[in-house]
Amino acid sequence: MTTSESRSVNSNESNPSRQAKARVILLTVGLGTMLSAMAGSTVTLALPAIAKEMGVAIGEVSWVMLAFLLSVTVLLLIAGRAGDIFGHARIYLTGFFLFGFSSYAAGASPDLSVLIVARVLQGISGAMIMATSPALLTTSIDPSQRGKALGILATGTYVGLTIGPSLGGALIYGLSWRWIFYLNIPISIIIFFMGLMFLPRSRKVNPTPFDIPGTLTLLIGLPLLLLAVGQGEQWGWLSTKTVVLALAGLSLLILFVRIEMQQRFPLLNLKLFSSAVFTGSVISALCNYIALFIQIILLPFYLMEALGVDAKEAGLVLTAQPFVMALVASPSGWLSDRIGSRVLAVVGMLVLTMGLMGLSSINSQSEITIVAFWLAVMGLGTGIFISPNSSALMGSAPKTQQGVAGSLLAVSRNFGMMAGVALSTTIFQAAGGSTGEAWQTVDFQAMRLTFLFAAGFSLLGAVSAFAKTKKTAG
Repeated sequence: MTTSESRSVNSNESNPSRQAKARVILLTVGLGTMLSAMAGSTVTLALPAIAKEMGVAIGEVSWVMLAFLLSVTVLLLIAGRAGDIFGHARIYLTGFFLFGFSSYAAGASPDLSVLIVARVLQGISGAMIMATSPALLTTSIDPSQRGKALGILATGTYVGLTIGPSLGGALIYGLSWRWIFYLNIPISIIIFFMGLMFLPRSRKVNPTPFDIPGTLTLLIGLPLLLLAVGQGEQWGWLSTKTVVLALAGLSLLILFVRIEMQQRFPLLNLKLFSSAVFTGSVISALCNYIALFIQIILLPFYLMEALGVDAKEAGLVLTAQPFVMALVASPSGWLSDRIGSRVLAVVGMLVLTMGLMGLSSINSQSEITIVAFWLAVMGLGTGIFISPNSSALMGSAPKTQQGVAGSLLAVSRNFGMMAGVALSTTIFQAAGGSTGEAWQTVDFQAMRLTFLFAAGFSLLGAVSAFAKTKKTAG
């Protein structure tokens, strides 16, 4: 018997036990993803209620979203690298423990400043969870099943996003916005104990040192740049404060890159970007989430202030997009294991572009069914795109860098979300739009322009997927 035949026999003998273990891990991580997505998807819907109770405008209340996205984005690489060194399950479980605590703090917040601090803590926990979830799967699943597994994970996300708005709308309507945070506490407890029972935890840690210089420059530089981007419209894009923060942030990030090039064990292995597949997948994911979150921040205000629907009904309308995503993501991942990721990624982004173009046509006379239809088209496009793109990205990274690869996937997602929120409010207000009262003609025109910008980013993502993503998955 040859060496390869012997390995094949051994692999086949261990295959049933490995598959059973992989299914349990997939169930645990998938359920955690679903429940955390359900909890997180209610926050956007609560923004009008929070703004009304605390007496703040859309630009101020948007920091309830931005604080979470900022802290997540800054810490994802650090959490991913920590997972590679200390174990992905340890970081994942710690994240859910902190998520429960910070959710209580958010729900009990007496004012906007305390709520924003609590959302920062939620962002820290979110970074731990998001960075390690894909790595827990890809290190346990056979590569030939990677697209399918990541598709199931994406389905869990979108099932949670489908349930979240309806549940959140009912909680806001029947109780108050604070209960969307209190809901996270039992969720965190359930996932924490499931993880203790089922997730594999190595007793050894990777002895490679942690990149302290790179970590410090990233922790300072990235928040400065993101703060300049997030507040540029309010402060003025050419104001001294905006320019100084942006230049300081960019300078520190350039220094971060130079440090990483010299480190033996860098926080971010820049060699990952030598892969056209990896780089193209990151760019496409970034464009996808910028496009999605440009419209997500505005739609609750449009539905409640322009069409006059309540939070409960608005929540039902907003479920159209994640519901279709949930139906499509898993089959798309399965298909990418067989035909590759390129065609699916391009088609998905083009369908998303079509949905955003359609959404830009809504006005004061639009039926909510029309809004739901275009959201469903967007959900179809994202559902087709996300699993093949994620599979291509994770498959192009070495096994020892799965935590970092997973964190970069999440960085592209969360930076895209944050950029989408910032661009949405900036474009909308710069075009003359305002919230807090019945919408006028100028508000609809501003919203249309904002959604067309979103469609442009989606089209850019399609170009990136076509130009960079390889034809075979993995």
